[in-house]
Amino acid sequence: MQIETAHPILFLSGSAPNVSIPDNARRAFVSATSDCLYFGVLSFVDGATVVTVTDQNCESGGTKLFSGSINIPSGVATLSDSSSFRYVNIPVPSGPVSIEIWADDDKNPDWVWVKLGAIRNC
Repeated sequence: MQIETAHPILFLSGSAPNVSIPDNARRAFVSATSDCLYFGVLSFVDGATVVTVTDQNCESGGTKLFSGSINIPSGVATLSDSSSFRYVNIPVPSGPVSIEIWADDDKNPDWVWVKLGAIRNC
């Protein structure tokens, strides 16, 4: 799945209404709590960032900027922005989901690659 972003802050979390937003959001390119991951992108006025969400390793080179996991008890990972717009809901196994993030730049990325540990077929 590929999307172009409208706002400069994206969150990957479960579909629950209340998640723990990282305290250092916007001071680092990427950070996470136990149930929410934040990463920065370019907004549409700056040219937008193309975000790829997949269960495959990065095919575009770049630098790996994050490797960890978040808990998604609902089994639905949601990619949303700072205006609460939900770009995509992704079916994943319930519980901890491993995540790796690559980008071409850690300040003004033209692209970000998000690898989820597994995506369920529905």
